[in-house]
Amino acid sequence: MAHSVSKDDLEILCIGNAMVDVFARIDEQTAVRHGINDPVQHVKIEKINEILSEIDECNAACRPENLSLTVITSGGGAANVAKIAGFLGANVAFTGAIASDHFGRLFEDNLTAAGVKLRLSVKPIPTGICLVLQSAIKTRIVASPSAAFEFSESDLSGEDIQKARVVVIDGFMLDRPRLVGRILELADQYGTTAVIDLSSPAIAGEHAAKIMDYAGRYSLILFMNEAEAVAFYGGLSASHSQGENLSPGFRSFFQFFTGGKPFPVIVVKLGERGAVCFSEGNVCLAETQAVKPVETTAAGDAFCAAFLTAWVRNKALSDCASMGNEAARTILEVTGTQADRKAFKSLRRRLMQKKSGP
Repeated sequence: MAHSVSKDDLEILCIGNAMVDVFARIDEQTAVRHGINDPVQHVKIEKINEILSEIDECNAACRPENLSLTVITSGGGAANVAKIAGFLGANVAFTGAIASDHFGRLFEDNLTAAGVKLRLSVKPIPTGICLVLQSAIKTRIVASPSAAFEFSESDLSGEDIQKARVVVIDGFMLDRPRLVGRILELADQYGTTAVIDLSSPAIAGEHAAKIMDYAGRYSLILFMNEAEAVAFYGGLSASHSQGENLSPGFRSFFQFFTGGKPFPVIVVKLGERGAVCFSEGNVCLAETQAVKPVETTAAGDAFCAAFLTAWVRNKALSDCASMGNEAARTILEVTGTQADRKAFKSLRRRLMQKKSGP
């Protein structure tokens, strides 16, 4: 029988970096002048504010050849999962850290409107911002987590973790092992399944051995895209003696590693090719329909949100992945997470349906 959603039952708790995403166009000269050269950069919040100020000036001057057409929405991987799970009708909460400023209020308003319960710590430094800057040549991401980095073990709610069926941990927090370790310990103590989305190839490769240790000790679901899966497997290969318990290729290894036990469950997002799931040594491929994206930010987070909402309601793994694919396609039609509840109406209805048969 499918899981019955009650008023007081917290299905999904997301813990992560509370950020605001700003999408804008930028010309190459402006990018060079601000020292924005790499595809992804972390900078101080003061640099973010300098760029934002120029975006505002250019928008006011109506110069579309320069910076223009700004879109601002809540962001951060775990927050995106919470927001889209809220659109899907899940009983979901998010916890993180913001400031009592304009962007902090925008973040709160966005998630509250999606039906997300908020457990936010207020910090004395600005709310984190991520700029997604599109030029005629390439897209650059410039981020300053700011207040989000101030979130610590003392801000955690053991009661929320105890109530939740799953707790989602932002992969970007893997650089803070004490915080992640404490979340996993509390989840294990209360019988809550933990979820980590690896978030980037760099994180997947750097923390591969630690993630494997977590997967061996805790009830864990791992999400990653194909590039992250390759980096993760490469990181494991580098940390083991040649041939030591590592089958050739990440697919064979994931099938081997998940065999004979309910956890970990490993889900690899393959973009326009769908997703492949590894559970108890079995492999499940869920294909999808390719779409032309407006913008790709948060598509993977949408997949996780729908997959987990289906999973906590005891849907079959193949259905979880198929619903994840559908949610990702929906988000690809907008910038960031700027979809609304109506866009997920059909999927939300199917998520509420109980299993038929025994």
